[in-house]
Amino acid sequence: MKLLTLFLVLSLTGCANSGALSIGKDTYMTTVRVAWSGITGAKTEALATASADCESKGKAMLLGDLRSSECMLRGGCAEAQIVYSCLDKNDPRYKEPHMQKGPSAVIQIQGPSY
Repeated sequence: MKLLTLFLVLSLTGCANSGALSIGKDTYMTTVRVAWSGITGAKTEALATASADCESKGKAMLLGDLRSSECMLRGGCAEAQIVYSCLDKNDPRYKEPHMQKGPSAVIQIQGPSY
C-alpha cells in the first residue's frame, strides 16, 4: 500500500518550472524539474521556457550556463537550471560564439614509487 501511495504522489507531482527569474540586466535563470523524461527532458523544458521568455520580449536567447542532474529518487526524475540572456538580434554578443573551452590539460596523480 505504501508503494502504491508513493507511486501516486510521484505521478501527480509531474513537473515544476520556476519560470524566468531576473538575476541581472537582461539576464535570467530558470529551473525545471520533470518527473519522467529524464535529464534530456529537463534540459529541453528549461531551454523552451527561456526561448519563449525572450521571444515574448522580442529578443533572442543566448545561453550562459546549463546544469542538470537526476533527482534523488531517480527513475526518470531530473532537473535542469539555466542562466541566459535576452538580447537584441543585432547585439554583438548574440552574433559571436559564446562557448567556453574545457580544460586543456589532464593532471595524473601517481603514488610513491618504491
